[in-house]
Amino acid sequence: MQKQSIKRHKLFLAISAASLSVITAGTLAQEEIEQPKLEMPTIEAPVLEEMMVTGRQQSGAQSILQERMEDAFAADLMGADQISRTGDSNVAVALTRIPGVTLNQGKFVYVRGLGERYSSVQLNGAQVPSPELTRNVLPLDIIPSSIVESLKIQKAYSANLPANFGGGNVDIRTKSVPDEFVFNLTLGTGTNSTNGDGDLSYAGGNKSSGLPKAIDNALDTYQGNINITGIRRILSTEVDDSVTPEQAAEANRINRDLVLSINRDVGIDREDSPLDQNGALSLGNAWELGDDWTLGSIVNLSQKTEWRNKHQERRGVGAPDADYASIKRTQEDTKELASFGLGVNYQDMHKLDASYMLINNQSDDAIITYSQDSNTKLEEGDQNVTYETRYQDRELEVTQVLGDHRFDQLAGNTLGEIEIDWYYSDSSVVTDIPGASNITGDNQVDPATGEILSTRITTGSSAQFAYLNLQDEVSSYGWNLTLPLAFKSADVELSTGYSYNDKARGYYGYTALVELGSGDYLLGTPSDVFTDSQVNNMDNRFEANMNKGFGTESYVAAQMTDAAYAMLDANFNDTWRINLGARYEDFRTALLPVDLLDYTGVTLQQLIENLQKADQTYATGNDDWYPSAALTFVNDGFMNTETFQLRLSYAQTVTRPDLRELSDVVYIDPELNRRVQGNPFLVPSTNDHFDLRGEWYFDGGNNLTLSLFYKDITNPIEQKLNPGSDNDLVVSFYNADSGEIYGLELEGLLNLNYGFFLSGNLTLSDSEIVSSNPGFTNPVRTMTGQSPYVLNTQLGYDSDDGMHSAAISFNIAGEKVDFAALETGHDDAFEQPFSSLDFTYSYYPTEQLTFKAKLRNLLDEDREITQTNSGGQDVTILTQAVGTSMSLDISYNF
Repeated sequence: MQKQSIKRHKLFLAISAASLSVITAGTLAQEEIEQPKLEMPTIEAPVLEEMMVTGRQQSGAQSILQERMEDAFAADLMGADQISRTGDSNVAVALTRIPGVTLNQGKFVYVRGLGERYSSVQLNGAQVPSPELTRNVLPLDIIPSSIVESLKIQKAYSANLPANFGGGNVDIRTKSVPDEFVFNLTLGTGTNSTNGDGDLSYAGGNKSSGLPKAIDNALDTYQGNINITGIRRILSTEVDDSVTPEQAAEANRINRDLVLSINRDVGIDREDSPLDQNGALSLGNAWELGDDWTLGSIVNLSQKTEWRNKHQERRGVGAPDADYASIKRTQEDTKELASFGLGVNYQDMHKLDASYMLINNQSDDAIITYSQDSNTKLEEGDQNVTYETRYQDRELEVTQVLGDHRFDQLAGNTLGEIEIDWYYSDSSVVTDIPGASNITGDNQVDPATGEILSTRITTGSSAQFAYLNLQDEVSSYGWNLTLPLAFKSADVELSTGYSYNDKARGYYGYTALVELGSGDYLLGTPSDVFTDSQVNNMDNRFEANMNKGFGTESYVAAQMTDAAYAMLDANFNDTWRINLGARYEDFRTALLPVDLLDYTGVTLQQLIENLQKADQTYATGNDDWYPSAALTFVNDGFMNTETFQLRLSYAQTVTRPDLRELSDVVYIDPELNRRVQGNPFLVPSTNDHFDLRGEWYFDGGNNLTLSLFYKDITNPIEQKLNPGSDNDLVVSFYNADSGEIYGLELEGLLNLNYGFFLSGNLTLSDSEIVSSNPGFTNPVRTMTGQSPYVLNTQLGYDSDDGMHSAAISFNIAGEKVDFAALETGHDDAFEQPFSSLDFTYSYYPTEQLTFKAKLRNLLDEDREITQTNSGGQDVTILTQAVGTSMSLDISYNF
C-alpha cells in the first residue's frame, strides 16, 4: 500500500508538472501559434461587457493582476471571484491556491516551507489577537470567504510591514461598503464520508459550567489545598493538625460536596451525526448625499456547523506492536460571524470606513481511546480506556476605523496628490474551556473477538476536569504619508509612517481531580460511576483534589511595539524602478508565571527575586533597524509580452517567539490531540531574505511567473520531541544554531478554447537546520514543516451562455518534518504527502440565483505521520481520517 501511495503521488506530480509545462510553452509560444486565431475587429464596449458576464472565472483570475504588477515587492493576490470559483469556504483553504503556501492543521499557513510563526497575519492592515490556545497567530479557518474582498501575501519584505516577518505577510482585506444596493442570501448543507462510522456525542453538561463556585470558595478557605488532608488542617485546632472524629467526618463531607459540585454529566454515547448546515446573509446599500457625498453601509451574518469524525490510530515508534491506541473522536464545530460596516466618501478624495466584527467559534469533542502497552495486553484480555470531552468557546471581537485622504491643493508640475491613510483597531479575544474531562479506566475484553466484556474506573487520578481561560486585548493604530514627485526622467514617491501595537494576555488554568481510594474500582463507564447516587455513597472513597503538577500553569503577559519607517520609490522612464526603505522597531515583552494554588506567597517572592537577576528572561526587549531594497526592470514587449518585469529584492527581518512558546505551560494541540510545552529560553530569529522574480503578462490575461528565493536564518525556532514515552508524546520548541531555505516558484495561467482555462503553480525548495546542542538524532536536517515540493493545479470551465462554471483543483505538499527526534536511535518524524483533489460546479439559472456543489478530498486520503525506529522499521505513528466532504449551496443575489 505504501509503495502504491508513493507511485500515485509521483504520478499526480508528473501530470501536474506537465500541465505547468504546457502553460509555460503555450504562453511563450502564444504569439507565434495563436496569433492568427486572435485577429479580429476591435471589440466594442457592449461585447466586452458580455465577455465579463460569461467569463465568470477567467475575469476573476485576472481581476487583481494590476495590483500585483504595480507592487514594488513580490506579492501574490487572490480576489473574491477567484475564491468563489474554487468553492473555498474560508480564508485558510483559499490561501493554499497561492504558490508556496501549505496549510497546517487546516488553519495555519506555511509560506515557502516556513512554519506559521514565520508568517504574520493582518486584518485590513492591522494586527489582531488569536483565539487559539496553541498559537499566537490568527487561525484563518474562522474567517469566512464570503466577507473577503481580496487576500494578499507579500513574500518579499518591505519596510512598511511589521518586522516580524519570515515567510510572508498575509493581509486579509474585507469587503468595504458597496457602491449600490446589495442583497445576498446563501443556504447550504453537506456531510463527510467519515460520518456514520462510530459517531460519538455526550450530554455536554460542562459546556457552560466553568470552575464550580464551591471549589473556587474552597480554594480560598483551605489555602489552595482542598483534599481531605488540607481541609482537616484548617479545621484542626491542634498544633500537630490532628482532628477529632467529628472534624474528620466533617472534612470528608465537605470534600464529598466538592465532588458533587463538579458537573460530571460527561457520559459518551454513540449517536449518528446530523447533516452540516450553513447560512449567510449580506445586506448593504449606498446613498448619494448631494453631488459630493456618498454614504454606504453593509451588514454580514453567517453561521456554519459541521460534524466530523477525526478517528486516529497511534503506535509507539519503539514497540509499535505493543504500544498501540485506537482513538474514536467526533467533533462538532460551529463558526458564527456578525459584522457591520459604515462608510463615507467625499468626492473620491476622502474616505472613512468604520467596521465592527464578531466571530465566534465553538468546537465540541467526544473522544474514546482504546490502548494497550507492555503492561496491558489485548491478548491477555486487558485494555486501557480513556474517555475525554472537551468544549472550547473562542470569540474574536474587532472594531476598526480606517481613513484614506488625498490632497491636491498643492499639486502642480512636480508635486502630485499627497496621500494620507490611517487606521485604529481595537480587538479582543476570549477563549474558554469550561470543564474538559479526562477519565481513565480499563476494559476486560475477549482476546479472540475483541468484544468488551466489562469496564471499570480504577484507582488514582481517575478523573480530571480542566478549566482554562485565555483573554487577549490588542490595541493598535498607525498612519502612512505618501508624497509623489514628478521629474523629467523619473517619478519619485516618498513615504513614511508610524504604528503602535499593544497586547495584554491572561492565561488561567485549574485542573480538579476526582480520585478513588487506593486499590478501589467501580464497574461501569463514566455515566455509571460518577452519578450523584454513587458519589453520595460514602462507602465509595471519592476524593476531590487539585492538580498541582504538569500542565496546570498560568501566566500573564504583555507586548508593546513602537515602529516607524521611511521609503523611497523611484521609477525611471517606466524601465527601472528602485525602492529603498528602513524600519525601526522598539519591541518589549514580559511574561510572568502565576501559581493560582500558592497561598503562601513563596512563588511570588521567588519571582520577585528572579526578576532582579541580570540573566532573567521574564521581561525582555530589543530595538533595531530593518532595511529593505528592491530593484525592478520593466520591458514591455519582451518575449512577445504586454508587460515583462524582473524584480530583485533584499531585506533583513526578525522572527519573535510567540507568548505561548515562551511560557513553560503544557497544553493540548486540539487538532492532533497531543501535548505541547513552551520554552522560556527561546530567543528571536534573525532573517536575511533574497528574492529574484520574473513576471510575463500576455494578451487575454495569460501570464507566467518564475521566482527564486533564498533565506538565511540565525537561531531558527524549531519543534522537537521532549523525553517521554512513545505513546504519550510531548512536543516542545528550541533554537537551532542556523538555518537556510531556498527554492523556485513557478506560476501560470493559460486561457484555452471553448471556455476552458488552466492555472497552476509549483514550488520546489530545500532547507537545512544545524543544531550543535547534543541530544538530537540528526543535528543537520531539513526544517520543520518544509516540503520539497508544493503543487497546485486547476482546470476551469465557463460556458458561453454564462449558466455553468466548474473547476477541478489538485493540491499536494511533499513529505515534511513534523518534529525532531531525540538521540534515542529513532529518526525524525515526517508528515507524509497529502493529495487533495477537489471539484466545484456552479449553475446560474438566472442572474440572481446560483446553485453550487462542492466535493473535497475526492481521493479520500488520510493524514499520516511516520517515523523510522532504531531497528530500521518504518512506523506510522499517527493516522488521522479526513474523509471526503460533500456540500450543496443555493444563493440568491439582488
